Amino acid sequence: KEFKRDWLHAANTPITVPLNPKYRPDPHRWVCTCPNFVKTRFLVCKHLVQSVHPVVPTFFLEVQRNRTIPFWTHLLLVPLDSCPSPLATAAMPVPVPLEPANEGEMESGDEVGDGAEDDLVDTFCQQLDTRTFQERMLTHVKIRDFCDGLEYQIQFNDYRMLTVLERNGSSFLRLADNCLSRERRENSSRSRSPTTWEKGTASAMFYRARSTT
Repeated sequence: KEFKRDWLHAANTPITVPLNPKYRPDPHRWVCTCPNFVKTRFLVCKHLVQSVHPVVPTFFLEVQRNRTIPFWTHLLLVPLDSCPSPLATAAMPVPVPLEPANEGEMESGDEVGDGAEDDLVDTFCQQLDTRTFQERMLTHVKIRDFCDGLEYQIQFNDYRMLTVLERNGSSFLRLADNCLSRERRENSSRSRSPTTWEKGTASAMFYRARSTT
């Protein structure tokens, strides 16, 4: 999401014309000599972003980050001085995972939009995975082994591991809590059954509770 905000910020920032002769954006190699390029966390600047054709939302889930030139690659990263990419209106390939970026802080003024589009992008991306439902779900079920490993960590009383778990897995842990909470309420004769669009457990609306009988 931070990368997407940086990209949209660069796409909507006006470029002074004529361009400073010291700035030489090269979208083919994805490098630019402007000072902002080397300062940004994701190696993007307004000159490069605005020198390629507009990208579709799924681009932010599929783009590949590289350690050498070009630093970003994707079939839709087509320079304006080239022919438009035929993929702009074609079916997208299976997504390539985004390489984790280095830790860093966002620059002020980079917030663009309200984040609503991010959820839509994630939903659309699910349609691009060619694996079956069973194959994808079984991949996630392996979390049982990780839970056993977490239980093993308790004896060491290491708050560093706990901090990493709560920070990096916060969204997943919230989902787990919501699903289990919804399940307990559906199986309880004393609690009010959760409604479909209940705000507190909306993320668990598709989770089917296991019966206790």
